[in-house]
Amino acid sequence: MENVKFEPPLVTETKSEQGSGGYELAQSWGLEDGEHIHTDEAQGAWEGDKTLEQGVESPRETLPIGAPPLPPKPASSTPSPTSDDGESPNVDNLADYMGTLVAGSNPPTEESLPPALPPKQKYKGENGEVPNGGVSTGVEPPQVPPRPKKRGEKEKKASPQTTLLNGLPPTPKVHMGACFSKVFNGCPLHINVTASWNHPTTKEQYIILGAAEGIYSLNLSEIHEGTMELVHPRKCIWMYVIKDVLMSISGKTQHLYRHDLIQIHSKQTNRFSLPVSYVGKIPEKLMPRRLNPSVKVNDTKGCVRCCVGRNPYNGYKYLCGALHNSVVLMQWYEPLNKFMLLKQFECPLPANILTFEMLITPELEYPMVCVGVSRGHDRHHLKFDIINMNSSSSWFTDQTGSGVAYLDVVNVTQLEKDSILVCYDNFVKVVNMNGRLKSSRRQAAELHFDFKVESLVCLQDSVLAFHKHGMQGRSFKANEVTQEISDRSRIFRLLGFDRSIVLESRPTDEPDANSNLYVLAGHEATY
Repeated sequence: MENVKFEPPLVTETKSEQGSGGYELAQSWGLEDGEHIHTDEAQGAWEGDKTLEQGVESPRETLPIGAPPLPPKPASSTPSPTSDDGESPNVDNLADYMGTLVAGSNPPTEESLPPALPPKQKYKGENGEVPNGGVSTGVEPPQVPPRPKKRGEKEKKASPQTTLLNGLPPTPKVHMGACFSKVFNGCPLHINVTASWNHPTTKEQYIILGAAEGIYSLNLSEIHEGTMELVHPRKCIWMYVIKDVLMSISGKTQHLYRHDLIQIHSKQTNRFSLPVSYVGKIPEKLMPRRLNPSVKVNDTKGCVRCCVGRNPYNGYKYLCGALHNSVVLMQWYEPLNKFMLLKQFECPLPANILTFEMLITPELEYPMVCVGVSRGHDRHHLKFDIINMNSSSSWFTDQTGSGVAYLDVVNVTQLEKDSILVCYDNFVKVVNMNGRLKSSRRQAAELHFDFKVESLVCLQDSVLAFHKHGMQGRSFKANEVTQEISDRSRIFRLLGFDRSIVLESRPTDEPDANSNLYVLAGHEATY
């Protein structure tokens, strides 16, 4: 804006009434916002004000200040009285700057004035505002520094991708990618069953081994040490891990036991527990119940088979146990972190229970238990012997005392609401609750193998069938081989498949030698 020159102001009248403040000087000249004056006129006003501090007597010194000073503005937004082009002062900025003076202070000089701010650049601030009205100054905006990542993100990127099994090399889950990874060499135990458990504090993964010599744990993070830790000194034939609690069928006279895994694997003991070294040395009858990490479950003497299942329709978890002449039903109670007894049925059971698995339907509150599978009237039909835990009296679909020949069933797994997988001999069949073979266009309802299946593991869309010298996987969609491992020089046996598929192997020419323990990797998660 061009400079505008006005008529000489009435300086003497302004001095006699209001004093020498710069704010009143600007108002007496009658300037509006955005207008400028010549430098010589502004300099004259400065020189006239300087007489206040040079010791010249003036009647204005005995008069009170007419108006209180304006409050100071923030330093970041304090304007400079000099214009950007350096030719003449900006009256608006000068008035704002002079308005902050107090009585007895010297007016600012050119040396004491703050330096002019650099030209603002066109870029968006933190709140999305565009400084300087969006006017481009020709200077490139500085690059915004990258946003610092959170601590969790850095640790996640820096840490290598961990596998489900700590201490084992990762194996890609691809077609024909399964392999056996050795975790223990020369194990002298006679293992019956295995289970997996992750420590909630240390995140270490353990394989719990149930053997004739007792229950042992193998830390997969310390495979190089080649040692196992004793958990319970009694024989074990079945186990299941739930919420840091190990349920097992143990003892010479078999009972259902409950083991606190955190207390057993604790490195430091407190006044309410005993050191792990004393486990097994003090008789259970002499040890207080609250100090013993392994306790018997009441009324479970003579338990021979157990199964655990979850009802997806109500979220409850159940445990069924088969005694000599009765079946007990328990439900997991979260506040107490243990199974509580619900029902006990007095009913006859087969002398040799080959099958003991839960079957759950949405119409019934409690599960049913399958205790046997037999052939139907044709090859496409099977018959289930079921105990209904919802009835006031026990009943079977077919009475067990009728002399029915049960099949040597390897596996019974409920896949869906009305789909049950049954494996026996070299067949794998998918039937409904009535035992009728299910026909589907998407997947095959029956698979055939070239060998007798000894153990079976269900995957998402296929199965892994284990035989004496290895295993073979087949898909339900195309009935094609997806995985296959075979070694005629060794004898393999499946031990457990809850989270980790654990196997043992011995030389074919030395079946009584110490075994090697393996973990199957490179396959998809099981049901």
